[in-house]
Amino acid sequence: MEDIALQPYYQAIKQLKDSIEDCMSKGRVLSCLTLLYSAIDIFASLERQPNEGTRTSFMRWADAYMLPNNALQFSSIDLYAARCGIIHAFSAESDLSRNGKARKIVYAWGTASAESLREAGQALGRNEVSVHVRDLIDGFGVAIVRYISDVVDHPVQHQRFFQSVRNWLVGVPPAIVDELLTRRNAAIGLAPEA
Repeated sequence: MEDIALQPYYQAIKQLKDSIEDCMSKGRVLSCLTLLYSAIDIFASLERQPNEGTRTSFMRWADAYMLPNNALQFSSIDLYAARCGIIHAFSAESDLSRNGKARKIVYAWGTASAESLREAGQALGRNEVSVHVRDLIDGFGVAIVRYISDVVDHPVQHQRFFQSVRNWLVGVPPAIVDELLTRRNAAIGLAPEA
């Protein structure tokens, strides 16, 4: 019964990823980044330990699943600071970057080059990290696959995932609800309704 019960959550993940792609395809870069950083927050929350803050779980999840990626040349604290800047102020700057605890991440998109953006920043004496939004989106996609693979392969992580996603707000098609009830009724020996 658990596999069918997880279908709406897997569908929610797919819709979130599709929405990120849709924003990017329409040139809505700030909306894309807001959704992307929110999505990382969501996945990190699935692994949050008791009494652990958002920053710690975000950075741990990013280190484990997103940052083993050569296209993403920044640390998890840089990524968390970028998340704070985008989500809270539509900005590359955050308290962490202002206080010198993280580097600012700036974004190239479309036909722009992250390398050219980095060189331009250096010419202006800046110490920003540049990334192409496409690389960030792709890195998140790979991270999802890595994470779900761990969820499938590790029973404790699978159970934690199942317990966490139960709190998600998802649309459940009536056919899935009917199937769940049919299976439950068969398991407890109830006859189907006429």
